[in-house]
Amino acid sequence: MLKRTLLASITLLLAFSIAGAEMYQWVDEKGVVTFKDTPPPASKKHKKVKTYSDDDFTPAPPYQPALKTRKESIPRLQHSNPANRFAGTVEIYVTDWCGYCKKAEKYLESNSIPYVAYDIEKDKAAEQRHKELGGRGVPLIIIGTNKMSGFNPKTLEYYINNSK
Repeated sequence: MLKRTLLASITLLLAFSIAGAEMYQWVDEKGVVTFKDTPPPASKKHKKVKTYSDDDFTPAPPYQPALKTRKESIPRLQHSNPANRFAGTVEIYVTDWCGYCKKAEKYLESNSIPYVAYDIEKDKAAEQRHKELGGRGVPLIIIGTNKMSGFNPKTLEYYINNSK
């Protein structure tokens, strides 16, 4: 019993002494990264290191909480110059499960903007066009020559009001 206790305590001491060893990492002049348990050799060249303080940066603007409403509403489209307003049909690439796709379609419908929705999971040709347009996700919204990834009502409004 005494031998087991002594053996266990020696094993623990050895284990903790190895775990406490320091490791050093440095990059030599050739760009080779080296890891060793001894400090790096003294070099003639010392790199200058810039130390930054909080005063070196512009402070962040003060926090302004967003106004909260009880009901989420989709803003109505504010018409600017009718001569610049997009008169064509908006294309939107969607999927059934995408919540932002549904919000985008609801926005287009509520603002009486003509659009065509293509489901990229059900229509292989639509999936191919989506890839050719550089689509990485849905919704992908095409307004004339402008392409919009995702849905943001203000961005969509800008493209509708500033495209021909």
